[in-house]
Amino acid sequence: MSQNLTQEEITTLREFKRDLFNLYWERFGVFYIHVMPHPKLEIGKRGLLNAEKESGIVLVFGDKAVKVLDSKPDYLFAELQFGSAWEPTVIPWDAVFRIYDKFQNSATQLRFLQVEVAPGAEESNAKPKVTKPEITGDGNVIRVDFGGKRNE
Repeated sequence: MSQNLTQEEITTLREFKRDLFNLYWERFGVFYIHVMPHPKLEIGKRGLLNAEKESGIVLVFGDKAVKVLDSKPDYLFAELQFGSAWEPTVIPWDAVFRIYDKFQNSATQLRFLQVEVAPGAEESNAKPKVTKPEITGDGNVIRVDFGGKRNE
């Protein structure tokens, strides 16, 4: 497959992911979706934390983990439980990377679509880069020897 998909291919991929999600929802008690970072991904007030901003997040779907569920052509809306808090979550189908069941009897890895950000928009939202001062020389470096006792 080429890097650039036609609009028809994108629509077909979204429909496939939606149908696959519906199949998992109907057939498995608990299953997981690995969602990659995406500009339209919304996880309530929580958002993506630390490493999730790079590698995405795995979300749990099951009768006790989901309060509201609404599948749309472009995205999935769900109220998911994070700890004791319920968070409204919007998952674009383009961000869905993997879907698998609890025991990994069935696992599907899918293509997720990267959304290109216009250079002007990225620069305006970016924080100014802070350069770290260079440290030269030995300074006050403490070297710790974690080895055992030495017979000297």
